[in-house]
This record gives sequence, structure tokens and C-alpha cells, in this order.
Amino acid sequence: MLDMPTKTEKEKAAVSVEAWRVEFREAADNVPADAIKITAPRRLIGELRALDAANVFAPTAPQSSDSFTIVWIPPSAKASVGIERDAEAWLRDGQAAGNGAVVRAGVRTVRIFWAFNRALIYAGAENVSSALDAVVRFTVAQRETIALESEMRSTWAAIEVDAPLTHSITRRQLRRQSHVNVMTVTATRMKAKFLRITQALEQLDPLLEDTSKRIYAELVLAGALHDRLELLEDPVQFALENYEIANSRLTEAKFAYKEQSRARVSFTLEAAIAVLEAAIVAVLVYPFHLFW
Repeated sequence: MLDMPTKTEKEKAAVSVEAWRVEFREAADNVPADAIKITAPRRLIGELRALDAANVFAPTAPQSSDSFTIVWIPPSAKASVGIERDAEAWLRDGQAAGNGAVVRAGVRTVRIFWAFNRALIYAGAENVSSALDAVVRFTVAQRETIALESEMRSTWAAIEVDAPLTHSITRRQLRRQSHVNVMTVTATRMKAKFLRITQALEQLDPLLEDTSKRIYAELVLAGALHDRLELLEDPVQFALENYEIANSRLTEAKFAYKEQSRARVSFTLEAAIAVLEAAIVAVLVYPFHLFW
């Protein structure tokens, strides 16, 4: 949970728009005290770096697909001329860049708008810490789900090509063992990712703050993550089973062809030995014919 600086009532009244760039990195022992700790679907920490909010809305502001920017607009900032107009334009840019819909969620006086690599938070100072925590954790779950959906789409094409490997195997197809090994690992990792995302949606961490959990749950609902994972469950399981079958067929075929080769070699050796024995007998017996 992110700890926001405590402000006096006078300071709260003077709060203006604030912005942060979230930097995700693998969890380590030296985790900053104010970092947002994520345990599922991946063990990560999210560090918030303060930005100049005025520059964030500028058309020339740098924004990559890997970064994530959050802008907080408190109630006291709503009267600012053009602030909401600029924020909404900035959000639409993110939607266009990500080629996806904006995820909208709200809990009481907190409203969240999430799009691709950015999010807007409308909330009072008393709720911004919870909102930031929820948005950062949702971003990880959303990105992992999007990645899994993309991996599954790519895997369908491979499954179609590899379908013959689930039946009879030719000698030439044995060369595809290395490819099937790679696809088996891919399917296994997809299954693991699916299970980790499912766990993340359950919010089992007892340290999570209640308001953050409610906002996160609303974001998950608005982003249809449960429905999307339900649609992914059977395809991911099918991909895993498909390549397990292909591996079994390839292993069986490899063994069978080896046995055939051994049988041919054995037969050839036995035939050669028989011919050699016949030749030896002929040589040993032939001289006696000279005396008859």
C-alpha cells in the first residue's frame, strides 16, 4: 500500500493536479518503503516518480508502450480552466495508441479512467492512495491478460500447422521435435500465467486495504477480466494437452523407427552370417568332390 504524505486541511484545499510515472520492476530485497508491492500475477514493485502534470498533457510529452502514467485530479482542481478537457484529450490519445476501450470504474466519490498506458483518477486526497494502489495492481493484471490473449492467438496458428503431429508420424516429421518442445514450454507457461492471473483477481493478500480492494474489483469488473479468463481457460488447456499428445506421438514414433532400424540391421547381419556360413560350408565340402 502506498503511503501518501499527510496534509493539513489548508494544504488539502490547495491541492492541484498531480501526476506520476509508474516504473515496474522485479521484486527484490531492497524494496522502497513507499513502493506498491504486487504479489500476483507477478512479483513486482511499482515505483511512482512524480511528474509535472502540465507537461504530461502536452502533445509532445514522451510516452512509450512500456511506461505507465497516472494523473490525479482532485475536486479542488475541477474549476481549473480546461483541465478536464485536456485530461480527456490525453486519455483519448492513450485509447487510440492502445487500440482498445477505456476501462471506467468508480467507487463512491472515486472515479477511474484507464486506457493503454495511462490512467486518470478523480478522487479526494483521502482516497488517492487507495486509488493509486488499485490502478497499479490492475495495470499488471490487465497487461498480463492482454499478453495471454495475444499468446493464445499466436498459438492457434501453430496448433493448426501441428495438427498432423497428433496422429501418425513420418520420419520427416521427427525433425519437428525441437519445435514441439518449444510449443510445449509455451503452452505450459500460458497455463501458469492463466492460474496466476486468476489468483490475482481473487485478492487473497490480507494486507490489501479495503478501499483499494473495492476499486480494484470494480476495475476488474469493468475490464471484463473474469469473462476474458473464462474464455481463455479451455483454449489454454487444449493447447497444453495438444502438445502433450504431439510429444507422445513423436516419442512413440522415434522409438518405433529405432526398433525398425535395429530389426533391419539385425536381419541384415543374420542374413550375412547365413551367407558366410554357407560359403564356408561350400569351401570345406567342395575339395572332397575332387576324389569322387
